[in-house]
Amino acid sequence: MSRVIVNRPQALDLEHKQELLLLQKSFGERLRAVRHDKQMTLEQVAEGSGLHANYVGSVERGERNISLYNIWRIAHSLRVDVYALMLELPKRSAG
Repeated sequence: MSRVIVNRPQALDLEHKQELLLLQKSFGERLRAVRHDKQMTLEQVAEGSGLHANYVGSVERGERNISLYNIWRIAHSLRVDVYALMLELPKRSAG
């Protein structure tokens, strides 16, 4: 087992990188679905969360590994619990 150095970003191997991309894509799809259900634009969500619309759009496209803080901000803007954005995320296959 490799040793993890604290406070240093760890490079992901191919399997974990693919897992991360799947998670980001699934989260983004869920975010877009909730936003559409609320009939809100990217700009409205961005303004309500204090984030840039381009950033929110990149999250929806699965291009960002969004922080917990920004998930919390977006959920507040959408007027949903954070949990509502986490529904339907894929099960972890790597172990």
